[in-house]
Amino acid sequence: REECEKIIAPLLSDLLGERIMVKEIECEEKGGFCKITLGSAPELQVSTGVAGAAKGGQLLSGDCFKIMDIGGGKVALAMSDGMGNGERAYMESSSTLELLQQLLELGLDETLCIKSINTVLSLRSPDEVFATVDLALVDLHSGQTKFIKTGSTPSFIKRGDEVIPISANNLPIGIIDEIDVDVVQYSLQPGDLLIMITDGIYDAALSVENKNLWMKRKISELKTDNPQEIADLLLELVIRQHYGEIKDDMTVMVAHMERYEAEWATISIPNAPKIERPKYVS
Repeated sequence: REECEKIIAPLLSDLLGERIMVKEIECEEKGGFCKITLGSAPELQVSTGVAGAAKGGQLLSGDCFKIMDIGGGKVALAMSDGMGNGERAYMESSSTLELLQQLLELGLDETLCIKSINTVLSLRSPDEVFATVDLALVDLHSGQTKFIKTGSTPSFIKRGDEVIPISANNLPIGIIDEIDVDVVQYSLQPGDLLIMITDGIYDAALSVENKNLWMKRKISELKTDNPQEIADLLLELVIRQHYGEIKDDMTVMVAHMERYEAEWATISIPNAPKIERPKYVS
């Protein structure tokens, strides 16, 4: 693999006039053949940080999260908050995200995924069972991001000094048999921070009337772009609001969009003709 990344990918990058990376490599026993899959490198790469706490310091939180590479140059960032707290809430939110991952990896449309999970939850139990889903589907080649929110709190994009809230008015899944799913689209850029939170974080400032404005101000005051530091700072801020008491399950997930940087520089071949290949727009 090392030779492919050091030599073949940089050579092709120069010949094709675009960044090429090694996607996959399969080698036989020593001295055998290798099968190499190369492809266009993405424009973005994502680093993430997560911080959370369970209500009352319990072991299990009803909040769950997943960070998924679903293929096709896309990354899914997802959180779910199960009804209530404790083990049952954890089971609902974790099973919701497991099913979401399976459906996304099969290549299903994201709205169909949510509707399918809603049907499963509606049929699975005669009791009232529901869970929120907060999904951000990031195309690493274009930065185009689809947000689906079912009963979840707003997310926030920090771009320099600007903080942009992302929200949608969809019901939590499992409440009614059929749901409409609104998709919000936004283009993310290198340097952007995406901050996703559950209601334990968003509702922490009980005396604040405009919670969106409160969250925007706290996020705008952050002086770091390290996603783990941001997640830790926001969680600490909320717990301090309640003098150390954890009144609900709380989760913060932060994703930092970074420009993709190849590990090895392009290798230029003198006088070699450049190769034109068709570009496809999805």
